[in-house]
Amino acid sequence: MPADRKSKIDVSPTQVKILSDPTRLRILSMLFEQEASISGLAKALGLTPATVHHHVNRLRKAKLIRPTRSEMRGNLAETYYEMPAKGIDSSHVWDRLKDEEKVAYRLAVLGMLKGMINDSVKAIQARGTVEWEVGRLLFYKLPWRRDAITQVEEVLQDTKRRLARLEESWREETGAGRVAVVITMLPA
Repeated sequence: MPADRKSKIDVSPTQVKILSDPTRLRILSMLFEQEASISGLAKALGLTPATVHHHVNRLRKAKLIRPTRSEMRGNLAETYYEMPAKGIDSSHVWDRLKDEEKVAYRLAVLGMLKGMINDSVKAIQARGTVEWEVGRLLFYKLPWRRDAITQVEEVLQDTKRRLARLEESWREETGAGRVAVVITMLPA
């Protein structure tokens, strides 16, 4: 991860609207991990380069991603992009969004998660085995009250800090496979 990354991007309502697309969120999640070109993203996502170019262009114009370098591939200049922050924070604009904008964003997040799950299923099927317990689901049904949600957010913040420390301590590890940890709150 580049050293000049900010800890988070505080997004505007317009940026939230641009992010309300599962493909754009998938692209962001991939660019969070490592820089990539349009052709690399297209191959990984199973989309046409034209489709990925459209989404990358929207993200770049919204300042949610940035170009890092260009490489010549034959007669083509291939531009690589990255996410300039470790995360995106929409909390400070959330109350200014219309209900339909909130719904569109949440549905995009769920669509992105569905895509990640589908990719994980394909990886498991390709390997023919799983070395650890994948897909452990823990369900906790809590009251839909501000105090309960605030407490859950505190627990999640602590979990994020711990996972970041764990990720940092293993950053130098090479050759080992990686696992994605997904933590989310959903209405029950």
